[in-house]
Amino acid sequence: MNRSFSYIEVILVFAATLLPLMSAIAGGFPLAAAIIPGLLTLGIITKRKQVSWNDLYKAVKKGLHRNRNVAWLLVFIGILLPTWGMAGTIEDLNTLFLTFLSREHFLTLAFLITGLMSFTVGSAVGSLSIVGIPLMSAGLTLGMPDVLIAGALVSGAFVGDRSSPLSSSFQLLAFSTELSIREHLRTITPTMLITVSATAGVFFFIDLLTADGNGAITAVEAVSWSSASISLIPPLLLLVMIFLGKEMKTSFLTAIAAAGVILLLRGSGPLEWIQGAFWGVESLNGLVDMLPFVIFILIVGAYCQIIEETGMLQPFLERVFTNTTSLTKNTAQTIGVAGGVSLLSPNQSFPILLTGRALLPHWEKHFQKRLLARTLADSTVVFAGMVPWSLLAILCSTILGVPVLYYLPAAVFLWLSPVVTLLYSWLITQRMVRKSKFE
Repeated sequence: MNRSFSYIEVILVFAATLLPLMSAIAGGFPLAAAIIPGLLTLGIITKRKQVSWNDLYKAVKKGLHRNRNVAWLLVFIGILLPTWGMAGTIEDLNTLFLTFLSREHFLTLAFLITGLMSFTVGSAVGSLSIVGIPLMSAGLTLGMPDVLIAGALVSGAFVGDRSSPLSSSFQLLAFSTELSIREHLRTITPTMLITVSATAGVFFFIDLLTADGNGAITAVEAVSWSSASISLIPPLLLLVMIFLGKEMKTSFLTAIAAAGVILLLRGSGPLEWIQGAFWGVESLNGLVDMLPFVIFILIVGAYCQIIEETGMLQPFLERVFTNTTSLTKNTAQTIGVAGGVSLLSPNQSFPILLTGRALLPHWEKHFQKRLLARTLADSTVVFAGMVPWSLLAILCSTILGVPVLYYLPAAVFLWLSPVVTLLYSWLITQRMVRKSKFE
């Protein structure tokens, strides 16, 4: 059902999509309702191209079906996080992390602690809500600049948002590039390890420059190792099952059940569990809070599928991606496209789906789709924390109390990620050149 779209038609579609989304974020309106004008405009323009209602219906149905696992993931996260909160899992993990805090290397440890938490819960906002606030308070007590603390915390928060199998961004990117969970994790791990190491090195150097030996961190009550051991069971169980390639529903239900047993053993009743799972606990959102995002993800799936089926963006992308041999050049172009789409979109999931689905045919034909997944993980995903009008950046800024443009220069992991992935592509190219010379 490929059709030819003019520049004006493409601009109209994106204007009708992005302007309401930006207004929704500014006014606090539901994103699911805000994307409807864009979906209707896309449908109307598509119909003018003589696309049948049946073809549109099939595209919408296919998009909903392909996004169903991500929607389920959000449902499970909505139940899992408050369950972990009520079971004491998150509190024990938080206390355990904070016991390792060192005054001399505060920024380095703050980055690593937040990174570990974000990888555990799979959420930048969740990790900042759990450990970000106490770490910010500790840093300010020491008289450290809030922009440096915020930069370290946001950097750590995006480690898990980018790389954790529990993250919706991880799942969305794996889906949009048609990779299995295990393959996607193996693909994005090398650059994650490099960037995490480099980021930790930068913060270690800043710690050396800013250390003055003054100030003290309030002592944290040590968590008992027996309590911590029990609390670690649900997240470890979930991670092990995912790494073993078990079905997502089975993995999450098992982790929820394990936390539920701990919750009951620690004195909470079944009714309290149900209420917490539905309505959330303290800063941890429940299922009810997650449902609008579930609906939004499904609508975005239908929206992107129509764009993919009609080939709306392919002619324009083909004019940009004319090189079919240089991995380095294509990586740079992909980072540029990802940056442009991210600047236009106030939501993280939209650019992930759009860039992934739109660029997949080119990368699959001339390179490998796993290389596209790695490039987008190091660009599209982290760009959401850099754009001042992005919903995720706004949430991070609100939690920490530091404006996006203030913490951005210190958010080392965010701006280092695209640099590392570009250099990684260059190294792959050089290795391939050397290999071809010896053959």
